[in-house]
Amino acid sequence: MNKSKFGYKDINMEDKADKVNDVFSSVSSKYDLMNDIMSFGLHRLWKKQFLRLCNLDNKNKILDIACGTGDISLDIMRHNRNIKLTCLDPNNEMIEICKKKLINNGFTDVNYKISSIENYKSSLRSYDLITVAFGFRNFTDHEKSLTNIYNSLQPGGQFLIMDFKKPRTKIYSSLFKFYTLKIIPKIGEKIANDYQSYRYLGESIQTYLTPDAIKNLCLDAGFDQVRIVNLPEDVATIHIAQKS
Repeated sequence: MNKSKFGYKDINMEDKADKVNDVFSSVSSKYDLMNDIMSFGLHRLWKKQFLRLCNLDNKNKILDIACGTGDISLDIMRHNRNIKLTCLDPNNEMIEICKKKLINNGFTDVNYKISSIENYKSSLRSYDLITVAFGFRNFTDHEKSLTNIYNSLQPGGQFLIMDFKKPRTKIYSSLFKFYTLKIIPKIGEKIANDYQSYRYLGESIQTYLTPDAIKNLCLDAGFDQVRIVNLPEDVATIHIAQKS
């Protein structure tokens, strides 16, 4: 039976989706607040850089995977309200927050799908841009997901991933590990009354694939070029995968 990482635990692959879904149901109501607190607001700067690298001026049909509460989706629509956007997330609570956020900002012509990318059924070559911000590490089956993503992109389309990484220097990496495993769960307990979910999120960062491993997975899925952009604080990267 295939195994997948759930934090530090190796669990059956078919069980991971339900466990991750439970985590995000638990944290959804305080998710935006916790992101601001945990990252000291830096996630907003990272997302601006992510959107700049998306080259939205040349994009018409976009799929935002693991859209969560809709930060990336909202910025996409703010850039161009005529973009045909699909927001995809397996968690109903997160999708509802995303939908409310976009509607409250005047964006009503957006598609919402409750599904994982592993199980999402789209027409071949449907999108010219697919994004996932801070969700790739929670995928159950990266290979299956990337195959689906690649097949869903039009020729010339791009896939962008933004997620955490471990810092490259030993001292900084040790401090970051202490922060993610010891401090973040305590903040989660204090703010969101949820220690365990934030313990998982910290563990998921520490057990996440290296940037080079992610690049190789993208190349194996068929992408022709993959560029890695290290963000200034050295705790997050952006991958830009190009389909010919």
